[in-house]
This record gives sequence, C-alpha cells and structure tokens, in this order.
Amino acid sequence: MVFALCGLCVAAGPPKHGEITKSVVDSSALRAGQRAWAAVVVEIQPGYHAQSHSPLDENFIKFEVKVDENPSIQFGEPKYPPAQIEDYPALGKLSVYEGRVVVYVPLEVKAGAKPGPVEIGGKIRFQACDDKVCYPPESPKFVIKTEIVAADAQVKPNEAELFKGLGKPSMDAAPKTSAAPAATQPVAAGGGGTGGGAAGAGTIAWQFLIAFLAGVVFNVMPCVLPVLPLKAVGFYNAAQHSRAKSLAFGATFSAGLIATFAAFGVLIFGFQRFSWGQLFTYTWFQAFIVVALMGLAASTFGLFTVKLPVAVYNVAPSHETYTGNFLFGILTAVLSTPCTFGMFVGLLAWAISTGSTTIGVLILIMVGVGMAFPYFLLSAMPEVARRFPRTGPWAELIKQLMGFLLVLAAVYFARPFLGRFAPEEKYWWLLFGVIVVAAFFLTVRTFQFAKTAMPKVIGVGLAVVLVAGSFVAARRLAFRPYEWQPFTTAALEKARAENKIVLVEFTALWCANCQVVEASVLHSRPIVEAVRDHQVVMLKADVTGGDAAGRPLLEKLNPAGSIPLTAIFVPSKEQPTELTGIYSVDALSRAIEEAAKARAESKADVVATR
Repeated sequence: MVFALCGLCVAAGPPKHGEITKSVVDSSALRAGQRAWAAVVVEIQPGYHAQSHSPLDENFIKFEVKVDENPSIQFGEPKYPPAQIEDYPALGKLSVYEGRVVVYVPLEVKAGAKPGPVEIGGKIRFQACDDKVCYPPESPKFVIKTEIVAADAQVKPNEAELFKGLGKPSMDAAPKTSAAPAATQPVAAGGGGTGGGAAGAGTIAWQFLIAFLAGVVFNVMPCVLPVLPLKAVGFYNAAQHSRAKSLAFGATFSAGLIATFAAFGVLIFGFQRFSWGQLFTYTWFQAFIVVALMGLAASTFGLFTVKLPVAVYNVAPSHETYTGNFLFGILTAVLSTPCTFGMFVGLLAWAISTGSTTIGVLILIMVGVGMAFPYFLLSAMPEVARRFPRTGPWAELIKQLMGFLLVLAAVYFARPFLGRFAPEEKYWWLLFGVIVVAAFFLTVRTFQFAKTAMPKVIGVGLAVVLVAGSFVAARRLAFRPYEWQPFTTAALEKARAENKIVLVEFTALWCANCQVVEASVLHSRPIVEAVRDHQVVMLKADVTGGDAAGRPLLEKLNPAGSIPLTAIFVPSKEQPTELTGIYSVDALSRAIEEAAKARAESKADVVATR
C-alpha cells in the first residue's frame, strides 16, 4: 500500500507548451570557409506565449538558443525575432512571442574543416505562460544534420522562403566559441530528449490511472455505495425504459460529477499566487499536512464523522431532465464528502506535491472521471444495477483500509520530523511497518466477515502481495551504495579543482519523485559501477528547507526550482549536464560516460600544449 502511495506521489515534469518543428541550414551542404545561416523554428501552442529574448524584467527567463560547440564550425550571436508587448490582467505587461518563432544563427565553417557529415546540435530554453500563470522552463533540443564539402563544391539553396531577406551572415558580433553542453531533456516533460520521453509519458499515465482508480473506489464507501445502483436504475425508469436515453441521462449525470471535481481543481490550483510545491519547504505546512491526514484517518476509522448542513440533503433535482441529472451529479459529489473527504485531502496533498498546476488539476478531474464511470456504465445496464450490492461490512472494510492509506501518507510527509528517530535507511522500514499492520488488519477482518473459503483466500492473497511487494521496495529504498557527501559550494569547487567529475543530486524529503530516482536510477548496479570506475564525487543537495545550501545553485540552474534535478559537472566545462524529472538509467550512464570522455580529452589537450 505504501509503495502504491509513493507511486501516487510521483511528480511529473511540466507538459510541453512549445516544440521545435524545424531546424535547417540555408544550403544543401556547407563549404569549407563558407558563412551560412541556421534556422530553428519553434511553435508555441495556442493559448500560450513565451517570454521573449528581451523580457521587460531582468528576472524573467528569456527565450534563448544555445548551440553546442563544434570543432569544425564557429557560431555567431543568434538573431531573434521582434517581440510583441502584451498586457495580461493577471501577469501585467510582458514582452512575448506567440505562435511561430524563428531564430537564425550565423555560422562560419572553418577553412581547414574536413569534408564529411556534420551535426549542429543545441537547445532552446524558454518559459511559457498562459494569461494567468507561468510554467517551469522548457529546454527542447535540436539537431541539424548536413555535411561539409570542399570550398569549390557546388551547393544549392535550401528552404529559400524561410531564409528570404536575411542577407549575408555577419560574424562581427562576439562569436560563441563555446556554449553550454546540451542538457539532457527532462523525461517527465515528454519529447525526444536523451532521457527517454516515453518514461515521462508513462509516469503521467500511471498518475492518471491511479487517480481514476481512486475515484472508482470512492463509490465503495458506505455512504456512496447504496446510491450507485439506485441511481443507475433511476436513469432507466426516468427514461421510460429507453436504454439510449438512460445512457444519455447517465452521461449528463457523470458530466455534473466530473465538473464538480474540475471546479475544485481550478479553485485550488488555477488562481494561485504562489507555488504549491514551494509550500513543502515550510515546516508549518508540513506539520499541517501531517496533522490533517492523521485526523482524517481517524475519521475514516470511525472515531468521528464529518456531516454536511441539513439543507444540502434537502436539495432534490429532477431525475427526468438533463439539467436535473447534471445538478444531481454535482449533488452526489458533494454528498459523498462525509465518507470520501479524507481520501480527497490525501489525493489533494499528492496533487500539490507534483509541483505542476496542470497535472494537479488533471489529477482531480481524473478522480471525478473515476467516480462517474460506474454510474455511466450501469446506466446502460440497469439489469446489472438491480443485482448490485447495496452496502455491508465489506464496504466498511475498504473504507478502513483507505484510513491506513492516509496514515501512510501522514508518515511519509512526517519524514522531516522523524529524521532524528528514524535515519534515512530505517525510515522506509517504518513505512513498511504500517503496511504490515494494514495487511494484518485486512486478514483478520476478512476472516470475521467471510462466510466461505474464497473471500478468505483472496484476502490473505492480497495481504501477502502487499507485504511482499512493500518489503522488496523498502529494501531497495533503504539500500545505500555510496557515502553521499552533503552539498556545499566549497565541496563542489574543491572537487572540480581536483579535476573530478561531480554529480549533484537536488532532492527533498517530501519529494517522492526524488526517492524514485534515487532508488531506481542512482542506486542501480550500472550507475554504481560507473561512479566507481570514473571516481565520481557524489554530492546530495537536500533543499527541504528554504535556506538549504544547495538552493542558490538549484535556482541558478532551474529558476523554477523544480526537483528532482541531477547535475553532472565536468572539469573542462563551466555548465553542467542536467537531468530532470524521472530519467532513465541509460540517460545517466550516457551523461557520466560523456563527462568521463570530456575529462580525458581535456587532459590530453593539457598534455599536448606542454
């Protein structure tokens, strides 16, 4: 159960609000000694804008192209399109790009460049906003594949319309002889980065699936379950035994129920003036979450009940109109709160911990979709609804198991307070203990309720799966293959001065995503071996507190402060390679190998100059 919850808490990276649709040079090939233009085209999604290259506030993140250094080509300063000034009610006056954005980069092929295939790579960094809020920065990568030919070879114009009116490239501006290495694309953001976008898409899909299933479970609560079959049969009767109309009533009812959860999401996330994820850096907020979850768990166990005003129960919309069924869907969502409120707050804490407004709202909407799904399904099958169980001890058991889930969430968010009593390697076994108690409770109650052998077998089987699965996960999370050094600026500078590769992991105690990355990637056998073989210095920057030593560097690398983030510093380069979100073992392996290669080349250059 705990590790199902940890899956719930995984934060996804930000969705893409713009993507690179084209990256080309202005000729079919590049001649040695030739000057040319490269163009990168970005499409900002409708309804969004990006801060321009010349934002009105120096603290805003400007739209910027960074080209990887290339031994055969020298690059000039990029040429950005003119910005437009827009005034947004919630954001104020901004200098922005909208729609299609084309950036031109002047380049010059070195006279001694060897003929053959060549790739021009880099990334574009920008921050997208809608008319109310701005989102974490995005860094899509681009690669232009072309070839270098002899100085006297014939070449043809390429994409003439795209480069029309540019004139001859000028290299008078300060040339970009070195650029930051392209950061590995955040996995959770999707896209074609080296981190493996499919993994990020898979993470989001799992989040939505779990939210959907949580919504379905809402219907099993004792104060909701009796309503489900009665309402489904009511659709059929109100439709005068027309299955099509019954299904239409069910769809309308479901829309009202889903709209309620969507409204909750918009109210909670849509009009925020601060980052929800940032709240977890405050001790008072962490304490509030823990106390609230434990209190709601007590309510779920039946120690006290939550009741709505009597007037709410007296509302009676018509069952025979579409408007009435839509309103009844809203009312059902509201009336379910005495039983589902604890779970809803737990889900809300999870949605907040993702750090993404969009994902948070969608998670709550998916909970509504899950709760509405059985009503919609049974509206097409009233004969099944008539045989549907009304309520009983099994519904109460499920509700109590949800109470254990809330206890589990409370213990998870209490980690900063438990640190002195349960060090990191022991903390995960504390969560495992909650799972064991829940499994024992499930077994005992199953034997009390079950009249036949089959429910007992199923109950014991579920308990065994819970205990065995969580044992494996706890063992993996508690595994510590390195002695992590706490991050300090001095430690980073010292390691770099000694010509060592440095890996800095930015993490926080409340960040479940960070725990997943640490257990599944950083502590995996290939990474442990790579760290040992290349003598990588491992620094952990815990940014749980607002004044953490690693926070200034985190905000320098990622102004949005999003974690998890892993930065690999190479002695020969000023800027690190960055991996954000839940990235793959292969992505980190490649980053370490590339860092080792760059360090070896740097050493070779030093020897050659001597």
